[in-house]
Amino acid sequence: MNKVAIEHVDNYRLDAVKATLRKCFDDLELPQINPLGRLIKPGDKVFIKPNWVASRWRESCPHRDTLYCVITHPHVIEAVADYVAEALQGEGQIMIGDNPSIDADFSELMKFTEMERIKEKYDVPVSIIDLRPLVCDDLKNYGKKHLMVEQPGDPSGKIEVNLGKDSLLYGIDPTRFRGVFDEREETIASHTGENQLYTFARSLYDADVYISIPKLKTHQKVGATLNLKGLVGTISNKNQLVHWQVGYPEIHGDEYPSKEAYETGQQAKVKHRGAWPGNDTIWRMVADLYQGMKRKNRRYFTVVDGILAGEGQGPFCPTSKYANTIIAGEDLLATDCVAARYMGLNPEKMKYLQYFLQQEYDGVTLETIHVYENGNPIHHYFLNQTNYSDFYVVDQWKEIKYLQR
Repeated sequence: MNKVAIEHVDNYRLDAVKATLRKCFDDLELPQINPLGRLIKPGDKVFIKPNWVASRWRESCPHRDTLYCVITHPHVIEAVADYVAEALQGEGQIMIGDNPSIDADFSELMKFTEMERIKEKYDVPVSIIDLRPLVCDDLKNYGKKHLMVEQPGDPSGKIEVNLGKDSLLYGIDPTRFRGVFDEREETIASHTGENQLYTFARSLYDADVYISIPKLKTHQKVGATLNLKGLVGTISNKNQLVHWQVGYPEIHGDEYPSKEAYETGQQAKVKHRGAWPGNDTIWRMVADLYQGMKRKNRRYFTVVDGILAGEGQGPFCPTSKYANTIIAGEDLLATDCVAARYMGLNPEKMKYLQYFLQQEYDGVTLETIHVYENGNPIHHYFLNQTNYSDFYVVDQWKEIKYLQR
């Protein structure tokens, strides 16, 4: 049985978030005293990964309100860290980090979120890590690897995982693969034949416990960005992340839906490459990342920040959605299915979730997920199409939504 908890809170006060997490723990039948003690033992290395994709609104965003519909709120991170420190009982380590978008300014992000202050809060060491080895200090240079700026990245280094034939990119002609950079040779070499390589940040990958704290948010390339899509932030070498195949379907690409759209896109100032449901590449990359993470035995927990969520043009330009919700669970896949369902999206129509559900991966099916909302079990949660938030998605993604109420 995979239990997932949904609880509601209408503000980001730390005491309110902690009390709501306490309700989630009760739903998941975790202990009253030291609730995360079932997952975290004294001496463990615990990695907490929020969604820190951006440090400011991009100039291309058509509207801008609070950045907290884009990134995880610091009080959700701190509330989780409080419970983690309690479980460690003075022995172990807390690491908080992400591999944000290559153009994010990490110092600006730290100033905005004021996260550095918690480094002295607990009786165990706390480190806050920018996992990126390369950054873009001018958005005009985005995509040009030779113009990126080198930085230390993960102080523990990196670890390469080869999925080989288990990769969902195995068997696909890699010559059209496009990663983060215009220089595609590295992307192609990383996904040719039985070389299906992903280089993870070692601090994160080697941790005893991985706690994911994503934002409840729509995404123009995969439908929604939650725990599994958030694994993009675990990868040190971002050029191994295949986002689309160059071109359009008639020439075996999925960057754009048609030749006309492709030609228009070449002239557009703001490009939406790969941002349509016919992108048959990026969901495979997402599925690969989850398989890569699961190759190492570790413990998992997730808290989805949906107090202020994001709808529409995610991941960078969403509109604020006051969902007033925290969703928590011990299984990343099961929690993603529930979170998508809560957004009014059908997980069986989102390719990366659909794939794992069809595989019954780790025993997760819609039938094995038990949902508790406000302390009450909800039977047949995935059949009830009335009890959900109606998140707006851009027009090309309307097919993944449940029927309008």
